[in-house]
Amino acid sequence: MSGRVASTVGIIVNPHAGKDIRRLVSAAGHTSDAVKIGIMRRVAAGAIEQGVERVLMSTDTHHLAERAVEGLDGNIEFVDGPKTGSHHDTVAAAREMWKAEAGAVVALGGDGTCRDVTIGWPEVPLIPISTGTNNVFPSTVDGTTAGVAAALVATGAVESLGAPAKRVELTIDEPGKDAVAHDAALVEAALIDTAFVGARAVNDPSSIRWVVACIANPASTGLASIAGRVHPVRRDAPGGVVIRLASPGTSGTRQIRVPLAPGTFATLDVDSIEALDESTTVTLPGGGVLAYDGERDTPVSADATISVSITPSGPRLIDVESILTTAALAGQFDVRTTSAAPQFPSRKDTHGD
Repeated sequence: MSGRVASTVGIIVNPHAGKDIRRLVSAAGHTSDAVKIGIMRRVAAGAIEQGVERVLMSTDTHHLAERAVEGLDGNIEFVDGPKTGSHHDTVAAAREMWKAEAGAVVALGGDGTCRDVTIGWPEVPLIPISTGTNNVFPSTVDGTTAGVAAALVATGAVESLGAPAKRVELTIDEPGKDAVAHDAALVEAALIDTAFVGARAVNDPSSIRWVVACIANPASTGLASIAGRVHPVRRDAPGGVVIRLASPGTSGTRQIRVPLAPGTFATLDVDSIEALDESTTVTLPGGGVLAYDGERDTPVSADATISVSITPSGPRLIDVESILTTAALAGQFDVRTTSAAPQFPSRKDTHGD
């Protein structure tokens, strides 16, 4: 193994995904620790089955990783993070897996968790599994299948990583500060008219001032559903859309009904809709808190200038079905033996003539 990095699959879990305050104010489902443990165990088992040499697991305050792999055979190591009980743990785990040169990472969480992973490792080769509240970016895939696909990529058995995913990139210029700030979202960024980050979830529809989305799926819930229900944008299509909402007490150009949380609908007044071409920049006002992928994050003053663009600079998503199809066609799942090929009787021997 000297001079060569062992083929590695990383597994990152957010123990708090699917458990936030939105369960108190909406019909959002609950993703338990037991469910996450089961998924993680299946991912690890699938990766080991497919021949990966090392599995790296993120640790957390709930000890999900240790519980998930108990009794599994294979080279399993734990990434010892800060254990803050916050999104910083996810960021740190992704950064450590980058340093360890993991060939693929499987992340369990929602849109916010996926964003945190890419903060730690911007171009991570990623399979995101949805266990959060807003699940526009991740998808529902069986853990066993995800582990096998991750191992096929990590071992180099299949080379078919796609182009980088899109991101909403923001440059925030605050008067009086020496340097501008940069941030990004994987699905959407929004300005929320409030003074505090608070519980992070966006629950008041009247507080939303604008939304910029690079994925606008009308079947989604959360802030992305606002864009999705007026100007759908596929994840594999270039560019995005800018939606400006009317100020409270004023009428917009149209009204729409959107599910801002699972099972909960609101009426919004849309002021304007503007398609945003790839790498074109739009300038938007501040005055509130910026939310990224459904979670309030960064307070900005009313004097701030916010420049927003859509760029293909996100993670490299691993298409599980495509990877497995390629592997099947190449015979990657065939059982290899050293014995001679079986000898079948000829037609003459069969009929005795």
